Amino acid sequence: MTSRSLRPPFWENRSFGCVEEERPRGRSGCSSASRDSTHDSLPGFPSSGLLTIMVSVLLLQLLLLLPLPGQPQLEDLCQWQVVLNQYQTLGEGSERFFNQEPISAIDTFFNKLENSPIDQKEMYWGFPYFLKINFTCPGENSEAFVRGGHLKGLIPIVLVKFQDRVNFQEGRSERLEIQMEGAPFQTHSEESCGKENICVLSWYTPMPMKNGSVVMEVEISSNSHGELIGNARYMININGFLIEDKDKLIFTLGSEVTAMTHRHFINAPSRPVWATVDQAPVLILGGIPEEKMILISDSSFRDISLVELNIDSCWLGSLRCPQEHFTATIYDTISTESVLFIRQNQLVYYFTGNYSHFPHKATRNWIQVLHKRCIKKLCPVELPGNGSEHVLALAGGNEEGFFYLGTITDATVTFKQLPLLSSICATFQDPKCSLHWVIYDTHDNIFFLLVELGKEGHTTFNIVEYVLVSNDYHHDSVQLLYKIPRFIPLGETASFVMLLGMEEYTDSLLVPKGLHYNPFSNLLYIWGNVILQSYDNKNYIYLDDFPKDSSVKYMASSYKGEAIFVTENEEIWFIVEGSFKVHRLYPSDGWQTLFTLSQMQASSLYSTNETSVSIFYDRMGPQQLVYLVNKKGEGKLVKRPLPVNQILVYQLLGLTTHSISTELPLETLSYNNPCPFELMQLKDLPNPQRYTRVERYRAMPPFVSSDAGFHTKVSLAIYQGLVYHLLWLHAKYNKAYADPVHDPTWRWWKDKKKDKDFFFYKASNFESMYGVHIEMDDYSKLYKLKANNRLPGIIYLDKGAIYSFSIYLVSPKVSYTVRNKKRHLRLAVIMADPMCVSATVKEQALVNRNAMLFQVSIKDKSQCFNQSISGRNLRKTALHIKVVGSVGKCFIRTRYGHLMQGTDMIQISIGCPPGKRLAFDFTMTVDQNKKINKRYFDCVHKEDEMPCFLFSDPFFPFFLIQDMVTGESGSFNGSYVLKVIGGGASKYNIVDYSEADIYRYNSPKDDTNSLIWIVRDNVMDHHSFSILQHNKTGIEWLCLKNSPCYDIVPHSFYSPDFFFKIMVSNRDVDTSSYCDYQLTFLLHVHGLPLSPRRALFFLWVTLYASLSIVFFYLFSCFLWPHLKSCWILIKMKFTDLITEESFYTYTTSASSVPSRISSRMSSGERISARKSRSKK
Repeated sequence: MTSRSLRPPFWENRSFGCVEEERPRGRSGCSSASRDSTHDSLPGFPSSGLLTIMVSVLLLQLLLLLPLPGQPQLEDLCQWQVVLNQYQTLGEGSERFFNQEPISAIDTFFNKLENSPIDQKEMYWGFPYFLKINFTCPGENSEAFVRGGHLKGLIPIVLVKFQDRVNFQEGRSERLEIQMEGAPFQTHSEESCGKENICVLSWYTPMPMKNGSVVMEVEISSNSHGELIGNARYMININGFLIEDKDKLIFTLGSEVTAMTHRHFINAPSRPVWATVDQAPVLILGGIPEEKMILISDSSFRDISLVELNIDSCWLGSLRCPQEHFTATIYDTISTESVLFIRQNQLVYYFTGNYSHFPHKATRNWIQVLHKRCIKKLCPVELPGNGSEHVLALAGGNEEGFFYLGTITDATVTFKQLPLLSSICATFQDPKCSLHWVIYDTHDNIFFLLVELGKEGHTTFNIVEYVLVSNDYHHDSVQLLYKIPRFIPLGETASFVMLLGMEEYTDSLLVPKGLHYNPFSNLLYIWGNVILQSYDNKNYIYLDDFPKDSSVKYMASSYKGEAIFVTENEEIWFIVEGSFKVHRLYPSDGWQTLFTLSQMQASSLYSTNETSVSIFYDRMGPQQLVYLVNKKGEGKLVKRPLPVNQILVYQLLGLTTHSISTELPLETLSYNNPCPFELMQLKDLPNPQRYTRVERYRAMPPFVSSDAGFHTKVSLAIYQGLVYHLLWLHAKYNKAYADPVHDPTWRWWKDKKKDKDFFFYKASNFESMYGVHIEMDDYSKLYKLKANNRLPGIIYLDKGAIYSFSIYLVSPKVSYTVRNKKRHLRLAVIMADPMCVSATVKEQALVNRNAMLFQVSIKDKSQCFNQSISGRNLRKTALHIKVVGSVGKCFIRTRYGHLMQGTDMIQISIGCPPGKRLAFDFTMTVDQNKKINKRYFDCVHKEDEMPCFLFSDPFFPFFLIQDMVTGESGSFNGSYVLKVIGGGASKYNIVDYSEADIYRYNSPKDDTNSLIWIVRDNVMDHHSFSILQHNKTGIEWLCLKNSPCYDIVPHSFYSPDFFFKIMVSNRDVDTSSYCDYQLTFLLHVHGLPLSPRRALFFLWVTLYASLSIVFFYLFSCFLWPHLKSCWILIKMKFTDLITEESFYTYTTSASSVPSRISSRMSSGERISARKSRSKK
């Protein structure tokens, strides 16, 4: 069901009294009384005479055609506006998102935050940009509206959704979101604005980034205060094709053209926008007549630049590659996550952008690939696969029948020629052969080729399957799947024809031009002057509603159940997957009604002189890029939503019939309702996060002590640092050791929670630094998001998982199965892969409510997937749900326009869901080892996050299965394989072991005396490794002679220890889940024994040292008296010598002879003088 609202279809009378406004937080759009009031029912309103009928008709037309006050259909009166600002230039102009380096300057503010929960020892960083948010209302002073909204309590709520990178091998796969609130900030100072006035006001939030993510969706909503403003969604992506040169941003791939002229777009045909769906940050579009120019945008064409490329357009035709004419026009353009591709004539170029997660891979010029190859066409591969993106190039000339598969992995581009040995044309050996289109199914490595075969004047088109063996990519096979009829089938009244070979055909040739494949629904389209579709690639259905005199030139798909076809004469056709009805949107009566109403409302998105440039799908739905020329002759290029549902509603109004009943006492005017139900509601929806795998954080701006609540540049810088740190904690929370509390933010505040009241006291008394107070609970992870009465766009199913919900339908036409009566309300569930997913529908007739309740359950059948890392190599499938007869006939009116009801498509990814991981539960391990071994000896030097285990004790490890999305954490109770894959005497010099060494150190079948550990109750897998079980298997450490932990030399008086690098995996030994849980962690083991030889050596060393000490003691005891006597004698002699010298110095200084003369006495005289003194 495309619509997620709970209101009845638009033409039912009850919808006039209650229009769904999608109020947040579960508020009801209208009361039950208003839905049940009888005076709102127009069809049954009593009347007498022609006057009452005319009044009823006029009133009905006014209600249908005129929008309700405050709820316009084409444009919202007030709209959110978002631009980027740098910190230095807050409030000034707008910036382009090209800088990807974090800012360290804000750490100075955090260093001064005293009396706050901030740990000043940590380093705080910031993002390079802020989001500046305000809103505009036409015809009024926007600044006055913004000021009024702030005074009324209006706060914008910003939700930033990060798109995960293509290559999931680098890092973990996740769906991450962060919710923030805008912080009001005045651009100008108080001196320039005065003390009483509120100057130019906007709300600001940090513009966060995530490592590896270059595509971000920003959704802005209101807190339901102040002005009534609808939700807005914007794409704000990183542009890696911009550099700063002399304080000016320039493109690296060419020169920007400042002016767009009429000749660039008028009389030029529309062309498709080709890109990797939801992964390309920068979109490009060629087709500018006779110019080397492309349109480029990093906001899904909300902001557009025209760039002239710096490429060499030299090409000489040859016999191998005949050239009909030379042109400078860029025909084919394809955008990927980091690389742009273009084709000009027969030349193919690519340009790599500058992105931080692809360092040193950016190119300075366009690089030509497939040199000396004759390329006639590029075909897109819009969905990535196996961690890579792909591009297809079709060869022509003498290389007709070959194509080239381009693979982009981490910004590295490679091309491979296919088929491997001989071309498709050589395989079929027909005189005329031409390859027109190729599509690639990345999951099964299958290519579907549209090939024209036969003779001149008598050719047929064929669907050929080319399979590239995925094991070694050196073997391939070619198979003819389907031979397309030469002529267009003769249509029937059922809007479609099954092509079984027995149908009748017209005289018009069937000329297909291209293919399209949806891997979720397994639906293959063949488009040209017909539209054929098939779910098994062999049996096809011809859609008769598409006229044979039109020809499709390209198509766009949402991959969510909708597709749009554009013809050569710019007709626009629409189809819903699962149905056979093709709707013409343009030209049509519905389009004309839409255009007329837009002119009445003076809409800036429509003009009487406009040229369609392209039609494509993005996250916001179908979009149209159009060049408008106003009455003054001025042109501009704009992107506008393509209102498919609105056009279908207006077309349906023209087909609605009415009748006048005369059976009652009073004549009654009633309208026939083509929708089979009156009301649709979704019930019993589970909380979505368990199935959608969306991780969401919440970050609120810090409180400020300003009277008016205005923030300062310092408080905004602190806000940015807090958001950065929150996302940094999320990225860091991937360690092997499980925290006692399963939450990434637990360690941030765990030591500060007890001081929460003190921090609030300081802030409430205006004693906090910078006037900022940080509330710790405002920075958290949300685990219990609500479904909000809507089905998820995608769900992830683990092995045997079930997703269930209920659909409540009300219709006056319900008849029940009692007495074999036919039911008018029927719910159809179509599974794309019934071998993988099963669906059950239980119906319940609610007779008293004139309603039906359908209980739908979707279950994985545990047959289509083996095991894989979390979020990787998921199998794509889908489930179509539709109320029979409702496609294109049931709509719900909301404040944002009409939505289609009764049909929906849920994408399903089978495998290990993102966000699940295995962690080492060291807390439980320590507790259980104490209990089992009756003791526990930790290391002398303890570490909080890495406990020690004694070598001589059996080791019983315990692990946790942690769900990063729901916050659940539980013991892993399955089987697993444990291997020691590295180790070292210190955690700073860990050595990784080779595969052969891993086998020798861990396999019980090893006979080289190299085992590190063993389990006694040994059960082995097919690789001869031991299989361990939860709480049943204890590990005994061995460290045999040839193992790396044998004979460790101690570096202190304590026993030696060793750090084991351990890998745990449940692959092929635990079948309870699709998840291949792989965990690598370090285990610290102490008390390792010495080898016998080294122990004997230490024994002899100890013995020798002990004997030496004893001998020295005895020796000192015997010799000590003699040594003491000698020491006393020496001391006396030394004392006498000092005394004599002192006496001599004293007597000589007291004599009348100058010291100078006495100093000149000879040594002999000095001796005689001493003797004379001694005689006296």
